[in-house]
Amino acid sequence: MAPTAGTRLRFKNAHSKKPQQAKKVPSLKNRIRGLERFLNRGGLADATRRAKKAELEQLKEEHGTKEQVAQDKKNAEKYKRPRFFERVKVMRKLRQAKNRAEQATDDAERAEHEKKFETYRKEMMYIYYYPKAEPYLSLFPSAPHSEEYQKRQKELRAEAVRRFEEEQPTEAFHHFCFNDGKSKDSSTAGESRPAVELLLKKPTKEQVKKQKKARSKRDRSGEKPKHTPALVDQDDDDEMPDASKAESDKEEDEEQEQEQDDFFL
Repeated sequence: MAPTAGTRLRFKNAHSKKPQQAKKVPSLKNRIRGLERFLNRGGLADATRRAKKAELEQLKEEHGTKEQVAQDKKNAEKYKRPRFFERVKVMRKLRQAKNRAEQATDDAERAEHEKKFETYRKEMMYIYYYPKAEPYLSLFPSAPHSEEYQKRQKELRAEAVRRFEEEQPTEAFHHFCFNDGKSKDSSTAGESRPAVELLLKKPTKEQVKKQKKARSKRDRSGEKPKHTPALVDQDDDDEMPDASKAESDKEEDEEQEQEQDDFFL
């Protein structure tokens, strides 16, 4: 039996309908505004008013938390560079004080450098524990801070020392101060590499594809592969040497460590 006109019309309408779009979830501000308007109305039952007031307080608390997180993120992004530069500066002073204390010839000189080392260490605690919700007060300002800022900075220094003594993040703080998370064997191995390997360039994705095509072409033709190192000034190469592979793996590990060490965000 052939389909009737009504059946064909229903199938046509079913296929021509657009997919239903998901309803837009109202923001916290809109929900708070709507509840406030609802509570301003008269003639509400006591139970309904109490329930809506409790819901309104909860929404306001969520909105305040969301605003605080956004402000903290904004301040962290804004003051990331000043904090990083001051960390590098204090890190350099820490290393100098440590080396001079180890190389000191008499006790008085050693005690002087150890005292400086402890001072720089407390400055590093200040940077490490500085609250991200507040604008950063520099340790080395171009102009002196106001009395209010000096008082606040003194409080933050004391709070940083207290938190360090309470939490004792020895390993993380040591890495933050000296940035020496790598083992000595890897550093000495990198220093003892020949100069030719230091010129090796990490191949791009396009170069790797070209190398694979060239290898498959040589395999089909039976030619012997050419071992030519990829120097910095070369754009195209036939094969990536083992040293360049090791170099690329090392650079990837360094990038991962840098991402994990992004402390200021």
